Amino acid sequence: MDEVLDGLRCATECHLDDTPDPEEAARRAVREWGEPGALAREFNDATLRLSAGRLASRALCALPLLAFTWAYALLSGPAGPWGYRPPVVMAGLGVIAFGCVLSLAGAVSGLRGGRGLRAAAARRGETLATGTFAALAGVLCVVAALVVMVLHRGLGHPESLDWALVSVPATLTVASAAYFGLSLGRFAAVARRV
Repeated sequence: MDEVLDGLRCATECHLDDTPDPEEAARRAVREWGEPGALAREFNDATLRLSAGRLASRALCALPLLAFTWAYALLSGPAGPWGYRPPVVMAGLGVIAFGCVLSLAGAVSGLRGGRGLRAAAARRGETLATGTFAALAGVLCVVAALVVMVLHRGLGHPESLDWALVSVPATLTVASAAYFGLSLGRFAAVARRV
């Protein structure tokens, strides 16, 4: 916005050479830059593209980090308490798998669809927004499933978890849920304007 404002001021100053009226110079500068509504749409599209790329990249980085820290904490601690896998664990594993696929596919699709000059010219913000929404929803599915599974195991068999090891991924999970949940809300507000 600062760059646009500076450009309008410079154009106004250039038009002051032709006309002594500052208001007429400002009107000429605005006409030169284009209709304000179209300029605002382009600005919103660029904002959407930048925030979507950043969020999709962070979603791609968050999943392996969460998976590694949880796997380390659960595999390094005491053995699981069950001789079989309870339905909650099986459902949680299914949600985690679904969330990972959704997140990775959405992030890759969004990043591929929203990069480069052709994407900007074609206004592929919709593809980028859809992919980023999918990536964020996938991360939130994984986080929710992890929380349910750990609560199920921790409340049912607290001795089966090394709580010191679990505290690190649990903190990362809560932080990820807060960050991606808030990001999803902010991103949705920007996407609605585009």
